[in-house]
Amino acid sequence: MNYGTHHSAASGLALVIALAGTVLAASACTATGDGGPAETSDAVSPTAPASPTLLPEQIDDPEEAAIVAYTRYWDTITAELAAPDGEYSAFGEVASEQALEYAKSIEQRGVDEQVHGTGEFTHEISVKESVITDEVQQVVVTDCSDSSDTQVLNADDEPVADEEYGPSHIEARVEHLDGRWLVTVIAVQEIGSCTPIGS
Repeated sequence: MNYGTHHSAASGLALVIALAGTVLAASACTATGDGGPAETSDAVSPTAPASPTLLPEQIDDPEEAAIVAYTRYWDTITAELAAPDGEYSAFGEVASEQALEYAKSIEQRGVDEQVHGTGEFTHEISVKESVITDEVQQVVVTDCSDSSDTQVLNADDEPVADEEYGPSHIEARVEHLDGRWLVTVIAVQEIGSCTPIGS
C-alpha cells in the first residue's frame, strides 16, 4: 500500500457503481414523505459550499452533508497518519463497512512499517448521483484527490523511497445511517487517473 496513491481495498470503481446502481433500482418506486416520487439524481454537480465548522448532521441538504462527511473522512485519515498508533476509534466516527476497513489498513501500514504522513491532500469533490427517500439517503461522490503536497516519512523523518504522489480519481458512497452520515464504500484509482482543475 502507498500513501501517495492511497489504493483502495475495493475492486475498483465497478464496486461503487454497482452498489449505487442497486440502491437506485431498489428505490425507483419509493415515495417521499409527501407522497411524491423519490428524488434521485445522476448528474454530476459541482462541489457544494459548506461551512467546515458544521457537522454533516447539522446540514439540511443531503448532498451537501455527504460532501462534508466525505471531507471529514479524509481529514481524519490525514490526522491519523501524522502519528499512526493503531487506535482506530476516530475512523468509526466518519466511516463504516469497506471504507472503515480501508482507513484502518492505511494506518496499520504506518504502524507496521513505522512510517507516517505529512502534508495535506487537495480535493475536487462533486456529487455523481444520489438517492434521497424516506428510507434511503445515499450519495455517490467523485473526487480528484491530489497527494502532491504530502510525503511519507520514516521514523527518522526522512522521506521513504519509491513513494508516488499525484492526483487520483476517487468514487465513494456516503450514507445516512442511524442518524449519521458515513462513508461506506471507497474506490481509488491509480496516480494520474484524473487532472485537477487548472493543471
